[in-house]
Amino acid sequence: MFKSFSARISIIFFLTSAFVLGAVFFFFYFRAAKLRDDAFQKHFENFIEVSANFISGEEVLEIPLEEGCDKLPQGGNLIKKLRSIRAVDPDIFDVYVMVRGPDRSTLRFVTNADRERTPVACGEPYDVRDEPRMRDGFLDAVANMIPSTDKWGTWVSAYAPIRKRTGETVAMIGVDIAQQRIMEIRAEFFNLFLLSIGACLFFSLAIGLLSSFWLTRPMRQVIQGMERVRSGDLNHSLGHFSQIEFEKIANIFNQMTGSLRHMIRELEISTRENERVRHEIEVATEIQQSIFPENPPEIEGLEIAASSAPAKAVGGDYFDFFPVGTDAATRTGFVIADAAGKGIPGTLYMTRSRSVFRVVSSQGNAPGETLSRSNSYIASDSSSKQGMFITVLYMIYDSQEKQMIYSNAGHYNPLWFKSGEKKFIPLKSGGIPVGILPGQEFPEETLQLDSGDILVMYTDGVIEAKAEDGQMFGLERLTRIIEQNSSLGAHEIFEKIQAEIRDFIGKALPFDDMTLMVLRVK
Repeated sequence: MFKSFSARISIIFFLTSAFVLGAVFFFFYFRAAKLRDDAFQKHFENFIEVSANFISGEEVLEIPLEEGCDKLPQGGNLIKKLRSIRAVDPDIFDVYVMVRGPDRSTLRFVTNADRERTPVACGEPYDVRDEPRMRDGFLDAVANMIPSTDKWGTWVSAYAPIRKRTGETVAMIGVDIAQQRIMEIRAEFFNLFLLSIGACLFFSLAIGLLSSFWLTRPMRQVIQGMERVRSGDLNHSLGHFSQIEFEKIANIFNQMTGSLRHMIRELEISTRENERVRHEIEVATEIQQSIFPENPPEIEGLEIAASSAPAKAVGGDYFDFFPVGTDAATRTGFVIADAAGKGIPGTLYMTRSRSVFRVVSSQGNAPGETLSRSNSYIASDSSSKQGMFITVLYMIYDSQEKQMIYSNAGHYNPLWFKSGEKKFIPLKSGGIPVGILPGQEFPEETLQLDSGDILVMYTDGVIEAKAEDGQMFGLERLTRIIEQNSSLGAHEIFEKIQAEIRDFIGKALPFDDMTLMVLRVK
């Protein structure tokens, strides 16, 4: 038996596998343990950072640091939040909130989640001289993987700052996991790793034995045939095998090379066609981009920033600026529109609608009349009978009176932020989209603008931008960005919004065309 080549291969393979897998086990175990600890620390830091966002600095400041504060409504509400955070992960032993003490060596407890096993008193001091990294929790989320011991036990802890709405740090949230639980997790990891290595060793030996006895010679022939195909000889075919299994492999291999030759021919044809289509789309993209204004007009007392980005190579969004009527020096029209559909159909419909709107608006009519007449032309077109339509927001700005007259055809109302009152003013909705029914009337609204007022117009691709987890950007997030940056100029606000959207969607593909226009009265 041992004179057999296959038997010798089996013995050598067994001894080599046992030695190599033993060495690999120790090498990769320590590397995996390091990666596990790093991942756990990162997860711990992310968890404590998210937890800190559930608690505002204002509600912490409302709790007096005196005996019985946990009986107060404010203290009870905070304890409920801490317990809900603890309930997220069964490995968490306790969650607590602390504030700075009278000196750098002391912190003071506000309250904690575990009121049964390790209750703390309101204002109870805690000496941090043996745990100086706790103070880092007032600066940023930090997880300390080195166990620390206090009167309640030995813990691995994480800390994160609790901030007021203004961004000021007023407290710190802490999470403790018992060191004993960490050791149990590591033991479970070791056992699982050991079991996995054992299973790998078993299956590798089994596969080696089968390969050495039955597959050595025919497998080499198959590999040689694959090597020839890989080198470019697609006309090569495998011969016949006495084994049924390898005869099937040979038949499949020969069919595969024939299919591959056919696919390569089709791929060459498809590549040429795709190149032609790609070139046409590039031309269409250039044409569409040329439709949009290169730069906003210079209007006395008004800052303007705008752009449009299609979800695909071309899109159905549209914006424009143009002088209006005989008072072109003082009256400027603003348009933002969104055609139904994306890609080439939306682009074609948008382009035709833009042409109609340009012609009608050049006659200097009021916004409502312009939309009504444009709707009559567009709705009579056969494409509207196929479910195509376009939402339009048309505004005329009078620079002398600082008035904005607008009419809305099914589009989102502009966001009007009054600088003097520091709040958004709700606006009335408009009529139905253009292109659905002829003979429609579109009401008008007049806005009296003051210095510092901001108007933001957008399409649905802005507020419906999706992150990788499917969450939408939303109107609330957009209004918060505008309000927080209301003291900046139109271009700065525009850049802030775009930056927030990019950070929000991350690597997710654009869901819809995104068009944004920001106006600010000087």
